[in-house]
Formats: sequence, C-alpha cells, structure tokens
Amino acid sequence: MDEEVDPDNENVNSVLAQESSELLRIISGQTPVVIIKLCEMMPSEGRWDMVLGPGSSSATHHIEAMLKYYIRAKAADCCNFLQSVCILCENIPMHLESRLMSVAGNANNDCENSSPSVTDGKTSSPLSEKQLIKRPRIDHWERYIAAVMQLLQRRWERLSERLVRDVQLESVWVSLRTPNRGRDRPDQTPGSAEKGGRTPEADGDYGFMDSRVTLETFLKGCAGKVTILVGPAGSGKTLLMSCLGQQWAQRLAPIPSSHLFVLLEFRQLNLLSCPLSLSELLCQHYLPLKGCNEANRAIVDYLISNPEQSCWVLDGYDEFHSKITKQELHGEPLDADKSLPVSDLVSGLLNRQLLPGCTVVVTCRARNVSDLEGLSDKVGHLLGWDRHEIKEYVDNFFGLKGHSSHKAIGPQAADLLLSSRHLLAMSSLPGLCNTCCICLDRDPDATESNEGSKATSIPQSVVCTLGRYRSELCELSQLAWRGVEESRILFMKEDISPEVLDFSIRTGLFSQVELRREDGWLVNSYCFNHLTLQEFMAALRIMTSDEVSDTQLKKRFSLKTRWTTKTDQRTVFTDSLHQYVCGLASPCCTEALVEVARTSGGSGGQSWVLKRQNLVLKLLKNFCQSNTLTGPKILDLCHCVQESQDHQLAKQAVDGRSTLELRNIRLLPTDIDALAFVVSSAGDNGIGLDFGACSMELECLDVLPRCRYIHSLSFRSRKYGDKFAEKLSSILPHFTTLRKLEFCCASLTATGAASLVSALQDCPDITEINLSDNNLKDEGIKHVADIFPKQLRLISVKLGRNNSSLEAVDYLIGKMSSCLNFQNFNADGMKELTVTFSQTSDLNSHKTKSEPTISLLNQKWCKTKMQQLANSLALQSHRKDHCQ
Repeated sequence: MDEEVDPDNENVNSVLAQESSELLRIISGQTPVVIIKLCEMMPSEGRWDMVLGPGSSSATHHIEAMLKYYIRAKAADCCNFLQSVCILCENIPMHLESRLMSVAGNANNDCENSSPSVTDGKTSSPLSEKQLIKRPRIDHWERYIAAVMQLLQRRWERLSERLVRDVQLESVWVSLRTPNRGRDRPDQTPGSAEKGGRTPEADGDYGFMDSRVTLETFLKGCAGKVTILVGPAGSGKTLLMSCLGQQWAQRLAPIPSSHLFVLLEFRQLNLLSCPLSLSELLCQHYLPLKGCNEANRAIVDYLISNPEQSCWVLDGYDEFHSKITKQELHGEPLDADKSLPVSDLVSGLLNRQLLPGCTVVVTCRARNVSDLEGLSDKVGHLLGWDRHEIKEYVDNFFGLKGHSSHKAIGPQAADLLLSSRHLLAMSSLPGLCNTCCICLDRDPDATESNEGSKATSIPQSVVCTLGRYRSELCELSQLAWRGVEESRILFMKEDISPEVLDFSIRTGLFSQVELRREDGWLVNSYCFNHLTLQEFMAALRIMTSDEVSDTQLKKRFSLKTRWTTKTDQRTVFTDSLHQYVCGLASPCCTEALVEVARTSGGSGGQSWVLKRQNLVLKLLKNFCQSNTLTGPKILDLCHCVQESQDHQLAKQAVDGRSTLELRNIRLLPTDIDALAFVVSSAGDNGIGLDFGACSMELECLDVLPRCRYIHSLSFRSRKYGDKFAEKLSSILPHFTTLRKLEFCCASLTATGAASLVSALQDCPDITEINLSDNNLKDEGIKHVADIFPKQLRLISVKLGRNNSSLEAVDYLIGKMSSCLNFQNFNADGMKELTVTFSQTSDLNSHKTKSEPTISLLNQKWCKTKMQQLANSLALQSHRKDHCQ
C-alpha cells in the first residue's frame, strides 16, 4: 500500500475557484433564508441591502459576487465560508461536500464551535437540530475519504506507468452468469436466466446465458449487493479494480452511491496473521492516518451508522490462504470493535453480518467460485480480447518504443499471434498478450520466421525467444520453483540478485508491489507479471536442474479435473505446471534446455535433459493407456499431448477408446483445438465425441472440423438450440466419416431441424439420427422424414418426445412407403417415436429377413384419425406389393 496520506495540501481559494460554477448552481437553489445567512457572513463593507426571491436574477448576481469575494479572501475566511455552505445547504453532491469539508478543515473551526451565522456581531436565527447533527462535529470522515481518494489516485498512477493503452470500463465485456444462491437468499439480480441441471463446475459456468454487457453496465447494478467478478489469471481483474478505484476518486465510477471505496487485495491480507477489528483494518492496514483514536472512532462510527455508503472491493480471492466460512442466513451480527481473524472479517462482509447493506465486489478465478456459492447476488465472467483488441494492443506496445524498427515489428508480431489458434487464445488474456509482446521484443527475429508459428504455448515460445538470456532464465527459474514449492507469489528484494531484478523489471517480467507489513512499515515486493509465467519458469527449472529429483517431478505431474469439491486443496497457481513440462519435453526445446542446464552449473547436460524429457513422455504414456480417466482429465491429457507435439502419444490416447465423453464442463476453442490434435490420430477406425451438457461458445464449432475421423457426434443439453444447430449444420459436411448424430434433450425446433437434415444430406455414411426430446412438433418431424428416401444407409431415426401429433405419424408412414428397406416403426404414446431400417436395401436377396413391423402402443385416437392411419397403411402395403 502507499505511505501515510495527509490531504491538507490543497489551496482552499483555488478549490473554491474550481468549484464556483457548481456552487453557484447549488446555492441559487437554496431557500432565501439560507442565501441571506451566507451573504451575512461577509464583512459589512462587502455587504449589500437585498430583497431576494427564489431564483431571482438579483440573487444570482449577489451569489456570484459573494463567491468572487471569498476566492480572493483570506484562507481562514474562505474555509469558514465553505464549512457553512456544507452545513446550511441541501442537495450537495457527496463528492463535492467531501472535498470542500476536507480542504476547509485546516483552518479555524468557527463554524463548528458557534453558530455559523454569527458574523460582525450580528446573529441570525439559530440552525435547526437536523442541520447541527448533519455531519460529525469533527470532519474525520470527510478527511479520511479525501485521503482515500489520494491513495487510489497514486495507486493507479503507479500501476498505469507501463500501460500501453487506456483502460476503459465501458470497453470491457462481461458474460452474465446465474448465481447459485442459498435456499432462502432473495434474488436481487435484475432479470432471470435459465439454470443448468447440476451444480456448476469449477470453470465458473453459472448457467449458460447468451448475453453480455460492458463491465461499466454490470457494475451499475451492484450497489448494496454482493457481486462476483470471475476471470482467468491474466484477464486484468486487479488492474480493472484499481481503475474502478481511480474512477471513484474522480467521481466517475459506476457505483454512485458509495461514499467510501475500500480496495483490499487478498495477497496482502495474507500478511495479517493477528486478529484485528474493523477499525484496525481500515485505519492501520488500509490507510493509516495521522491522528488519535478519536479520529478512528469517528470514522468507524459513521461507517457503522451508514453502511450503504461504503463499497468494499476484495481482489484476488484465489490468492487468499484461508477460505470463506458461510453462516446461517440472518446470523448474529458481528461486533465491529471485536478483534477477529481477517478471514472472519471478510466472511462477515459477505454474510451480511458486518455492515449489512454495503456494496461488496469480489474478484476471483473460476475454480474458486464454489467457495462463494450462496453468497452472491450477481456473477459476471470477464471475456477475453478479440482479434481487433489484440492487434491494437500489439501495435501500441511496439509503437510506444519510439523507434521505427520497433514500430515495424508491431504488424508482424500481431500477424504471428493471430496466425495460431493457441497463440490467439493466449493473447486473448491481457496478461499473456503482454508476455508474448515482451518475448517478441527481446527476440524480434522470431516475427520474421515461421518457427514462432510452430510454438503452441508459452513454454516453446519463451524458451526459444529468451534463450539468449540463459543466466537470467536460470536464476528466475530457480526463484519461481522455490515459490511454487512454498506457494509464494511475492518475493522480496533480497531474494534475487540486483542485475536479474533490474532485467526483470525493465523487460516487464516482474511487477513491483508495495506491501504494508503487520508492523505498519511499507516494503517493496515483486512478482512475476503473470502466474503462468512463474509456473513456466518453475517448469524450466524442473527440466534443466538436477536439483529437482524425479520424485519431485512425478509429484507435480498429475492430470487436473475441472470438477472441484469442498475438500480440494487450495493453490494460488493455475495448475498449468504439468502442461508446461510437457511442452518443454518437445524436441524443439531440447537445444535451448541444454544451454540453460549448462549455465546452471549443475551436472545437467544433453544426456540429462533427454533423460528428463523421456521421463515426462513416459508419464504421459501411462495416462494415455489409462481407462479410468474422467472427461475433464481426458481433456487435460489432450492439452498435455498437444504441448508435447508427439503424434505417437496422440494415437495411444485414442486407442481403446471408442468415444471421448466430455460432459458438464465448459469448453473453449483451445480445448477443441487440443481435442483435434489427439482425435486426428484416430485413423480409419474413427472415434466419437460426446458433449453432454457442455457449455461452449459458437466459436468452438469453428475449430471442430479439425477433428478428423469422427464417427459420431452427440450434443445433449437444453443449452443447444436452433442457433447452435444452424452453426453445426455449416460444418457437418466436413465430417466425411460421420455415421451417427445425436442432438437430443435440447431446445431444437423445426427451424433448427431443417438446417440439420439439410446438412446431413452431404454426409453419405450417416446411419443413425437421434433428435428425440426436443420441440420439433409436426413441422420438424416432416423435415426429418423428407430425407428418408435420400439416405439409403439409414438404420435408425429417433424422434420421440417432440410434441408431435398423429399428423406427423401419418406423414412418416407415407414417407416410409417409398423406402424399400423400411423394417420397423414404433410409436409408444408419442414418447418413443422410432423408425428402423434394414441394413441392406437389396430386397431380392435370398437371406431371411423380418417383415416390416409397425407398433402403435398406448394411443388415444378418434375414429377419424384411425381411418386416416388405416388408409396410409393400406397405401404403403399396395406400393410394396407393386414393387415386389
């Protein structure tokens, strides 16, 4: 945090001059009595005889003259005047009132010790009791707010020094999620959304909602609520919260009702091991102020009396060493004066046991959202940058270098990052996009060759582009590994040599963080500018230093699941270490690893590095041969195999698996890209993909055609509707080996069905179609029936539970009469509507075959409908006899 703040350094006359236009408007709207009292404060030689009426032009003229007088008056007189304005006038904006009272608090306190209307021996009518108690007698609250404003302004100035583009809350996009509330917790979130059938997984998919808003709009509705902002590491959560604080200090923030803005980082709260009270948290840790206990008491008393006037931003819950404890709804309020562990203070804010009615915003990574279930009123998921934003950032990064050579790199660097699906996904996160630019800035030649496009991740990109800085990489990797072992992300100055520290800060690999220790002293600490960068450096240490044993490597090498439980061990990192180790096991990294290993001074040489790489591939092979992996672990395995770029491992991953089941997880385009690398090794036997209840954006379907040799596709979720089906239809012809399509238990209507069956006509090997449990109705079933004569390889079509009528059955029977290979039709109360065909259309074959069968069970049809059905059956029989 920053040093102690003393706001008493503004010139009171200049502040009055700056705010004179606003004060003219405010004072002009007051009652004549108030205006006269303010005018009577002027000395007799400056006063005039007046007869004022509300809004009269003469009153405006006199107020302008009064303001001009005090702008030039002595500082003490000007302070006295401003204090009187704040006490007497109504409807003053809080930001203006706070500023005026703060700057006026340095002069004499005549307005506090006597009636403010006593001037020149002349006393006006006494103030009302309401006016006298309108504000605390001593303006500690306003002075504290002014100090917080300065604190947040300076914090932002420090963080924004290295920014290459402006941060604008109205340009940041948030995907809305449906919060999972407690049983009795009221829904305070505007609007409603469809909820999934199971508890959301750790990736933060709080119900699929096809809607997004800007962060500014999202935060405008959070006053008085508990709001969770979810985003992956590197998405800019900390920077955005600092920007929010800076905008609050300028009174531009989208939380207008908050008079006090408290921005706390969990990484710093970790340092507070001793219990402390709310007062100590605010006035000793957050912002120590010069003054006595009386000031602290006044601040906390006002806050407790007006909890709705405070906004608490708690940033980076994923870095918190403790867990939030949930309390029963309407639990006992917490005593603000009682010393409690910092985790209890945070839990008290979230459980509404402390300062009920205040605004709380918590940021965290998706996997930690489960800790906050039942506490939040609003949940939003930060969306990454698109291609345009990536290109703009890269151009700005190199454009700010000021040299023509650097400016020329910008377009090439942007093209490189946009050329690869994996690099594109990395760059969609601001933190990783910055890291990519740093690497390319250190090695501009990488933009001119095709080698960079072969790199699929940070490991291969960084180790190739930063390979020339071997000694720096060696020391940074040692520091990173020690941090991983000790769960540390903050390092002190003494932890690293001055030369490497200077290099790391200069290149942007390190960020400086000011910490206020428990004893109150400010110290500088440092962290890698992205958690995944620290994990990569730790992986580099594993692959280049014999100080890390094989046992330690095996301990850190395990596939991760996206389903978390309450007993899962908390870790501050992103669980990417094992993937980076796999990336470094790629042969293209061997040469660079050998150079770093030799620089480390250990016994690691080429043979040692190759041995370590082979060990990683062996561990991967064991996972590929496992038959007990869950869907999330299979997906993680695909990522690891893709990192290794080992096609033989990819083939082993799909051997013995007829279908890859990926259910109840949120999928990103990079996930599909990893699947494609593995699935494309399946060969002629093919493999199936089952996306049951998975959430995926439409962009995922753009990548799906890379999965060659697919024999079946299954989509089962109410999340999938006509829009999804239309997008799927555009790629179905790419699957030349597709034999089975399931689009069931979804929200498909006749429109989506028409798109699907039209695309299936270009899939000549299709044998099974399952569109049951949708909302096709008669029209949709007719669309499906129309393709019967065109698909000679069809074996089974399931259309049950689609809100259809007898008319659809009649249409189906009519279409089947032209299908010589029709074998079975079953309609059981329209719950099960299945059409089965024989596997051969050769009716002249001498092989024994079952006769065509129609089974219509549990129907309740009238005489007319039954006659209609009989006519259809008779027509079908006649056509068949004629063909034979």
